[in-house]
Amino acid sequence: MTLGSLIEFLETQNPNKFVPMGFHNPHSYRGYYSELAFEPVEKVTVGKMLECAKEALRNTYEGWKGGDFTMNSYTDVYLAEEGSTGEEISEILLKYMVGAYD
Repeated sequence: MTLGSLIEFLETQNPNKFVPMGFHNPHSYRGYYSELAFEPVEKVTVGKMLECAKEALRNTYEGWKGGDFTMNSYTDVYLAEEGSTGEEISEILLKYMVGAYD
């Protein structure tokens, strides 16, 4: 999933809804520094997740071993603690996070 599609999806959800497991703290992904990761967090609103994703758009982060990387709407997104690798955020994972699965 890209940062742009993540933002588009979250914009369709209730911003006041609390989710048991979401994300926050955007940073350069340890696996691919030019890509974006968010740290998992418990008990967060969809609105806070959306705010966090929008803040990351066009923001520049330092890579784990140096270099500056600016995130755009085509940047792939991951769920990972800072400094660790993790898993790509997929549409299925995101739907489970916000309780929007069919």
